[in-house]
Amino acid sequence: MNKQKEQQNLLDIVKTWVIQEIPEYRGFRCANCQEYKNKAWYHWLNFRGYLLPVHLCNDKCEKQFQIGAIKTDPAKQTEIDKNSFGKIYKFRPETIERFKKIVKSWSEKEPKLKAFSCDECKSDLEIDLRDGQRKGFHVWWKMPNEKTLAELHFHKNCANKLGIY
Repeated sequence: MNKQKEQQNLLDIVKTWVIQEIPEYRGFRCANCQEYKNKAWYHWLNFRGYLLPVHLCNDKCEKQFQIGAIKTDPAKQTEIDKNSFGKIYKFRPETIERFKKIVKSWSEKEPKLKAFSCDECKSDLEIDLRDGQRKGFHVWWKMPNEKTLAELHFHKNCANKLGIY
Protein backbone atom coordinates (compact mmCIF):
# COMPACT_ATOMS: atom_id res chain seq x y z
CA MET A 1 0.00 0.00 0.00
CA ASN A 2 1.44 3.40 -0.90
CA LYS A 3 1.99 6.09 1.74
CA GLN A 4 -0.92 8.29 0.63
CA LYS A 5 -3.37 5.36 0.75
CA GLU A 6 -2.01 4.31 4.16
CA GLN A 7 -2.47 7.83 5.53
CA GLN A 8 -6.01 8.05 4.12
CA ASN A 9 -6.92 4.68 5.67
CA LEU A 10 -5.58 5.81 9.06
CA LEU A 11 -7.49 9.09 8.76
CA ASP A 12 -10.70 7.22 7.89
CA ILE A 13 -10.30 5.21 11.11
CA VAL A 14 -9.61 8.32 13.23
CA LYS A 15 -12.71 10.04 11.84
CA THR A 16 -14.85 7.30 13.41
CA TRP A 17 -13.66 8.25 16.92
CA VAL A 18 -15.39 10.53 19.41
CA ILE A 19 -12.62 13.04 20.02
CA GLN A 20 -12.81 14.70 23.43
CA GLU A 21 -11.58 18.22 23.95
CA ILE A 22 -11.18 17.65 27.70
CA PRO A 23 -8.22 15.34 28.53
CA GLU A 24 -9.25 11.82 29.54
CA TYR A 25 -7.46 9.37 31.81
CA ARG A 26 -8.20 5.88 30.52
CA GLY A 27 -6.88 2.73 28.92
CA PHE A 28 -5.84 2.34 25.30
CA ARG A 29 -7.94 0.77 22.59
CA CYS A 30 -7.15 -0.51 19.16
CA ALA A 31 -8.00 2.32 16.78
CA ASN A 32 -10.12 0.02 14.65
CA CYS A 33 -11.78 -2.73 16.71
CA GLN A 34 -11.81 -0.61 19.91
CA GLU A 35 -10.70 -3.51 22.14
CA TYR A 36 -8.54 -2.49 25.10
CA LYS A 37 -4.87 -3.44 24.68
CA ASN A 38 -1.63 -2.87 26.58
CA LYS A 39 0.53 -2.71 23.47
CA ALA A 40 -0.18 -2.20 19.82
CA TRP A 41 1.32 -1.26 16.49
CA TYR A 42 2.07 2.47 16.33
CA HIS A 43 1.34 4.03 12.95
CA TRP A 44 1.99 7.75 12.50
CA LEU A 45 -0.78 9.82 10.95
CA ASN A 46 0.39 13.17 9.60
CA PHE A 47 -2.25 14.00 7.05
CA ARG A 48 -5.04 16.50 6.40
CA GLY A 49 -4.95 18.25 9.74
CA TYR A 50 -4.16 15.36 12.07
CA LEU A 51 -0.88 14.45 13.75
CA LEU A 52 -0.90 11.44 16.07
CA PRO A 53 -0.01 7.82 16.62
CA VAL A 54 -2.78 5.46 15.54
CA HIS A 55 -2.69 2.18 17.46
CA LEU A 56 -3.67 -1.11 15.81
CA CYS A 57 -3.90 -4.38 17.72
CA ASN A 58 -1.53 -7.20 16.90
CA ASP A 59 -4.31 -9.81 17.17
CA LYS A 60 -6.20 -8.95 13.99
CA CYS A 61 -6.35 -5.31 12.92
CA GLU A 62 -2.67 -4.84 12.02
CA LYS A 63 -2.85 -7.80 9.64
CA GLN A 64 -6.08 -6.47 8.10
CA PHE A 65 -4.55 -3.01 7.75
CA GLN A 66 -1.46 -4.34 5.98
CA ILE A 67 -3.55 -6.03 3.29
CA GLY A 68 -5.95 -3.08 2.94
CA ALA A 69 -8.89 -5.02 4.36
CA ILE A 70 -10.03 -2.48 6.99
CA LYS A 71 -13.14 -0.71 5.79
CA THR A 72 -14.74 2.11 7.73
CA ASP A 73 -18.39 3.09 7.48
CA PRO A 74 -18.54 6.62 6.01
CA ALA A 75 -21.79 7.16 7.95
CA LYS A 76 -19.81 6.79 11.20
CA GLN A 77 -17.14 9.29 10.19
CA THR A 78 -17.28 12.84 11.50
CA GLU A 79 -15.24 15.90 10.68
CA ILE A 80 -14.07 17.87 13.70
CA ASP A 81 -14.83 21.59 13.51
CA LYS A 82 -11.30 22.88 13.99
CA ASN A 83 -12.55 26.48 14.19
CA SER A 84 -14.39 25.79 17.44
CA PHE A 85 -12.14 23.02 18.82
CA GLY A 86 -9.94 24.19 21.69
CA LYS A 87 -12.36 26.70 23.20
CA ILE A 88 -13.64 24.49 26.05
CA TYR A 89 -10.33 23.45 27.61
CA LYS A 90 -7.33 25.79 27.75
CA PHE A 91 -3.72 24.78 28.36
CA ARG A 92 -1.16 26.96 30.15
CA PRO A 93 1.32 28.79 27.86
CA GLU A 94 4.24 26.71 29.21
CA THR A 95 2.26 23.52 28.53
CA ILE A 96 1.66 24.61 24.94
CA GLU A 97 5.39 25.28 24.55
CA ARG A 98 6.14 21.76 25.79
CA PHE A 99 3.52 20.29 23.43
CA LYS A 100 5.21 22.09 20.53
CA LYS A 101 8.57 20.52 21.41
CA ILE A 102 7.07 17.06 21.81
CA VAL A 103 5.24 17.18 18.49
CA LYS A 104 8.30 18.62 16.73
CA SER A 105 10.33 15.65 18.00
CA TRP A 106 8.00 13.21 16.27
CA SER A 107 9.52 12.07 13.03
CA GLU A 108 8.23 9.83 10.31
CA LYS A 109 8.71 6.38 11.74
CA GLU A 110 8.04 2.91 10.51
CA PRO A 111 5.18 1.11 12.28
CA LYS A 112 6.34 -0.49 15.50
CA LEU A 113 4.76 -2.91 17.99
CA LYS A 114 5.25 -1.50 21.48
CA ALA A 115 3.70 -0.77 24.86
CA PHE A 116 1.92 2.54 25.24
CA SER A 117 4.27 5.24 26.51
CA CYS A 118 4.28 8.78 27.87
CA ASP A 119 5.12 11.54 25.38
CA GLU A 120 6.78 13.58 28.13
CA CYS A 121 9.13 11.12 29.87
CA LYS A 122 9.10 8.41 27.16
CA SER A 123 8.65 5.53 29.64
CA ASP A 124 5.89 2.93 29.42
CA LEU A 125 2.61 3.90 31.02
CA GLU A 126 1.67 1.98 34.17
CA ILE A 127 -0.75 -0.92 34.27
CA ASP A 128 -3.72 -0.37 36.57
CA LEU A 129 -3.76 -3.43 38.82
CA ARG A 130 -7.54 -3.23 39.23
CA ASP A 131 -8.29 -3.98 35.60
CA GLY A 132 -4.92 -4.90 34.07
CA GLN A 133 -5.01 -1.99 31.61
CA ARG A 134 -2.14 0.32 30.74
CA LYS A 135 -3.54 3.83 31.27
CA GLY A 136 -2.63 7.42 30.59
CA PHE A 137 -4.03 10.83 29.84
CA HIS A 138 -5.22 11.20 26.25
CA VAL A 139 -4.85 14.86 25.28
CA TRP A 140 -6.11 16.43 22.06
CA TRP A 141 -4.51 19.76 21.23
CA LYS A 142 -5.14 22.20 18.40
CA MET A 143 -1.71 23.20 17.17
CA PRO A 144 -0.79 26.89 16.70
CA ASN A 145 -1.41 26.71 12.95
CA GLU A 146 -5.12 26.42 13.93
CA LYS A 147 -5.53 23.66 11.32
CA THR A 148 -3.99 20.55 12.90
CA LEU A 149 -5.13 18.41 15.82
CA ALA A 150 -2.50 16.39 17.65
CA GLU A 151 -3.07 13.69 20.25
CA LEU A 152 -0.54 13.26 23.06
CA HIS A 153 -0.38 10.76 25.93
CA PHE A 154 0.93 11.22 29.47
CA HIS A 155 1.46 9.54 32.85
CA LYS A 156 -0.59 11.06 35.67
CA ASN A 157 2.54 12.63 37.18
CA CYS A 158 3.71 14.08 33.88
CA ALA A 159 0.21 15.41 33.15
CA ASN A 160 0.10 16.98 36.60
CA LYS A 161 3.48 18.71 36.07
CA LEU A 162 2.19 20.05 32.75
CA GLY A 163 -0.97 21.38 34.41
CA ILE A 164 -3.26 19.09 32.44
CA TYR A 165 -5.26 18.05 35.50
